Amino acid sequence: MSSITITGGGLIGLFCADILSSNHDVTIIEINAEIGFPANFPGIINQSNNISNLLDSEELSNLYIFDNGNEINFRTEWFVKLLSHKLAKNKVDIIHRTRIESTSIVKEQLNLELKGSDSNKKHLITDKLVNFSESLILGPKGQIHTIDDSLDQIINPKIPTKQFFVGTCLRNNVSNLDKSKLVIERSDGLAEVWYELSEKQTPKQGWIESKTLNAYYNSKIMIVDEYYQKAQQIIDTMVI
Repeated sequence: MSSITITGGGLIGLFCADILSSNHDVTIIEINAEIGFPANFPGIINQSNNISNLLDSEELSNLYIFDNGNEINFRTEWFVKLLSHKLAKNKVDIIHRTRIESTSIVKEQLNLELKGSDSNKKHLITDKLVNFSESLILGPKGQIHTIDDSLDQIINPKIPTKQFFVGTCLRNNVSNLDKSKLVIERSDGLAEVWYELSEKQTPKQGWIESKTLNAYYNSKIMIVDEYYQKAQQIIDTMVI
């Protein structure tokens, strides 16, 4: 059994932790106060068995799931929170508000020097580091991890991102929003609408909430099934 550390609680990082935790000791280092917030992926999944394999029926009932016949839509923030709770139950160690200040090699293992307000740990020894820091949301005051990418024990997945404007509004307000790239209807009467920044519109009654974010993008906006497939591909290439 190897020890594996993952930088960041983005969705692909969480999926990697979920897959790896069955056979390895896994730690997630999250630079922000809450893991996976703000959520930077669309709440869409094509294969219902994928989501049911990740969460139990009681947890699924909290996601405001809406099945439109083509895919299942759900609330992303709660999905991240419930998935992180599952990981904690599976003994994945999640360290919040902590960043890596330096990396070095000690007896063929990685020594991570840590700094953060949510951990008493000053150092962490790990066999592998899966580094998603290039595509992560910046920490408080723009803080980032300091990682030597050249070390053999560090895996640096390259995943392209694109910037989007995402707004939440009433479902009955979306009919006139014709420039959107994606509309995600939920059973709570709301819809999440995705735009490229240059094409964003405003519904008649305005946005209930909105954000600008970087999302993984491979010629189109990736849905949750593709995030899981990408996590599996990353793990399949790892030498553990």
